[in-house]
Amino acid sequence: MRGSATIVALSLLVPAGAWAQDRAVTLEAPLETTLGDPIDVILTVTTAASDEAAVPEQPFEPFEILGKKLSIEPSPDGKSKTFTFELRMLCFEIGQHELGPVRVRITSAGGELVELESDTRSIDVHSVLANEPDPQLKPPTDPVVVEQDDYRLLIALGALLAVVLGALLAWLFMRWWHKRDRPEPAPPPPPPPWEIALAELHELERDRGAAIAEGSTEQWVDAVSDSIRAYFGRRFGFHGLESTTVEIAEELGRAKSLTIEPQDAVGFLGQCDLVKFAKASLADEASRTLIEDALALVERTRPAAVMQDGGPS
Repeated sequence: MRGSATIVALSLLVPAGAWAQDRAVTLEAPLETTLGDPIDVILTVTTAASDEAAVPEQPFEPFEILGKKLSIEPSPDGKSKTFTFELRMLCFEIGQHELGPVRVRITSAGGELVELESDTRSIDVHSVLANEPDPQLKPPTDPVVVEQDDYRLLIALGALLAVVLGALLAWLFMRWWHKRDRPEPAPPPPPPPWEIALAELHELERDRGAAIAEGSTEQWVDAVSDSIRAYFGRRFGFHGLESTTVEIAEELGRAKSLTIEPQDAVGFLGQCDLVKFAKASLADEASRTLIEDALALVERTRPAAVMQDGGPS
């Protein structure tokens, strides 16, 4: 009856002289297997190069399909191709069972449909207990004490020890860090020479009246002279307090950034030397002129950028 139904279906699906005559289906399966063991069934379908093949849903009792895998390989001449279906099957019934025929559905490039069937295979499914005349379960056995080392407490103690050790090391490190020898911060840069000189001269300007009243203008003039000498020394890089007026004149003559004539500075220092060596006292007007000339010397020899930023030119 199945063959008749297939012939009728084919007569409805394809015309006479059907194109299925060049197509073939073969089935490969093991001859025997053990109950519960899976088997691999290979279904090979050869069709024209433009055809497509598939295994439709169908019963395989008493076998069950566990998986399906397909591979396609064209022929060397390109006129045909081979579909290989790998069917993973399993059987849970003992005895001789027929597998197949397996139906395969083929579709041509023009949309024509035909179904082919493979041959059948007889598979002997036997049990591993088949040789036992009266198989029985083993009797229950007495319980056996199984000892297993438990390291959980040891692991917990080790973790706790690691935490305590880590905390101790961290505390020791922080203690060392706070007590380590730290380099002292660098002192602030000294004020520029002109600021030092102006501060000293303004202080001497405030003390001028007291020096005149006490009759100590000689010492006061000496302090003004030392302030100017120290300023020129710091400003142009020589020992101003240890240099004579002539030596200061030579150093200022070599200074490239000097903005006044060296004779102006030498003349001022010579005036101070005259008062100091003559042990003469200065009147109020003369002392005011001297301190103003000293301040003017510093202002005139300051760097040009400093004079533009805030000082008089």
